[in-house]
Amino acid sequence: AARGAFEFKTGSRVVEGVFDGSSMVGSDGARYDVSQNYASKSRLVEGDMLKLTIQPDGTYVFKQIGPVERQRLVGQLHVDASTQEHVVHCQNQVYKVLAASVTYYKGVPGDEIVIIVPRDGKSAWAAVENIVQPS
Repeated sequence: AARGAFEFKTGSRVVEGVFDGSSMVGSDGARYDVSQNYASKSRLVEGDMLKLTIQPDGTYVFKQIGPVERQRLVGQLHVDASTQEHVVHCQNQVYKVLAASVTYYKGVPGDEIVIIVPRDGKSAWAAVENIVQPS
């Protein structure tokens, strides 16, 4: 379907956009909240292209349609003192990570963590691939 198109046969509306680390910025300029569970499970990273289908009842259904090239990095999990949000310190950079991802892997500050970031360009957010459990 075309961007922002209305599908007459289903009554759904379709919007394509780009994932910014926590939401989708649609081709229509609007921001659409992406469920942390979906973003975590799908390991979405900044720059991924998404298609949002808005059902007639208002339900959002996201689908990843264009993943950007990725790279894996290893860092250390911390909690930002000013925001109380989880962050990963990695190669002189700090990345935000979704709380749902950290909770799923039962991460605690100090854990070694494997993250996924866009291969090209800088990003503020990273997807969590795994937490290395101490032996």
